Amino acid sequence: MNIDLQTLQNSYASKLGALEANNTLQAVQIDQLTKENADLKKQLEAKQADTAKED
Repeated sequence: MNIDLQTLQNSYASKLGALEANNTLQAVQIDQLTKENADLKKQLEAKQADTAKED
């Protein structure tokens, strides 16, 4: 069985790089969604406060 170690190493490095990039992207998306969630909660609370004032 002939394994080209350089090819194997390059493939591994490429896959590892892709996984790291994907992980970074997911972290950024989670941060954005967390901020969006906080904004939506504030909007909801403001609407609930307005509704309570009307009642």
